[in-house]
Amino acid sequence: MYRDNDPYHGIVIVVDIEPYNGRVEADPTAPVHVPTELVRAAVNDARSPVPVEVHRSVALSVARGSEKTARLRLERLARVVMATGQVDSPAAVWSTDWATLPVEVYESLDRSIGAVWGSASTRNAMRDSVRAVVRGCRDAGLMEHGPAMVALSALQPEKIGRDEDKQARGHVDAARVKAAFEALAADSSATARRDSALIALLVGAGLRRGEAVMLDLSDVDAARETLVVTGKGGVVRSVPLAPGVRRALTAWLAVRGDDAGPLLTPMSKAVPRVAVVETGRRLSVDAVAAAVRRRFIGESEAVRPHDLRRTFVGDLLDSGADLSTVSKIVGHSNPATTAGYDRRGIATRRAAVERLSVPFV
Repeated sequence: MYRDNDPYHGIVIVVDIEPYNGRVEADPTAPVHVPTELVRAAVNDARSPVPVEVHRSVALSVARGSEKTARLRLERLARVVMATGQVDSPAAVWSTDWATLPVEVYESLDRSIGAVWGSASTRNAMRDSVRAVVRGCRDAGLMEHGPAMVALSALQPEKIGRDEDKQARGHVDAARVKAAFEALAADSSATARRDSALIALLVGAGLRRGEAVMLDLSDVDAARETLVVTGKGGVVRSVPLAPGVRRALTAWLAVRGDDAGPLLTPMSKAVPRVAVVETGRRLSVDAVAAAVRRRFIGESEAVRPHDLRRTFVGDLLDSGADLSTVSKIVGHSNPATTAGYDRRGIATRRAAVERLSVPFV
């Protein structure tokens, strides 16, 4: 058994890692967890002007993107190394100069990932946390192109087949959506008008809940019947509004008023409730989840905000919209992400092929 020791700043990797066999969490080779407070502190340090505890090679991997993505990357990176049983401190992982590690270390980490995590998608997520560090080092010139590509090749993602059943899940039945809007229409309260607008933005415009709560009244372009949405990574896109969404927004704005500020606001505690606009307070993402759960209450599985976004994508694809167009509407940088929401099965693809004319004689 070979060990890489001293030159690599405290990370000691055992090349031949024993397979994980279901041992308890206390076992050093189990898929350990990292305390949330440590991860948050590491992200804050990595994104500070001059990181102190997190090495630059790691900080580069979380310099951009959402806070959630940064936390996941640092947590997974620590878990990947700690699962080998050779390191018991997340700080030791984050403070290491990853640009100096030899390819043998990356190869052994890949074997460890394969031994510890049982799901291919989880293994790929763990690999990506390491690959993100390598990509950051390569792009910043900390690693030459050749060694970086070798390291990336050592952690190649596994190919995962399309799971038809999984892609069909998470979509809300059209009858259930209709029933929710009918119940809201029967409720004359101001809160119902706001929730109608909220749900319309999620299921009729495909917004993420974080995007919905960050909308201002000025982001609504009534003349062009569009929304200006700021998505992940600060990317701004224009989202066209379906007629039903426009009607829901009009009904809400009649209650909210035309004062500048957040489009979706909390409601006052007074009765009857009114929109709280003047304080500039926004509806929270937790309040969005609670509103969706409340409006879709029933015997079937609870509905989450992202289920409505997923339903929007599925509805557009079912209507014949092309994948590239839908991807742009919902703000996916990669159409492959949009394809993951495609609930159409083999029958739809078969019907498309049957329409082709192949002049074989």
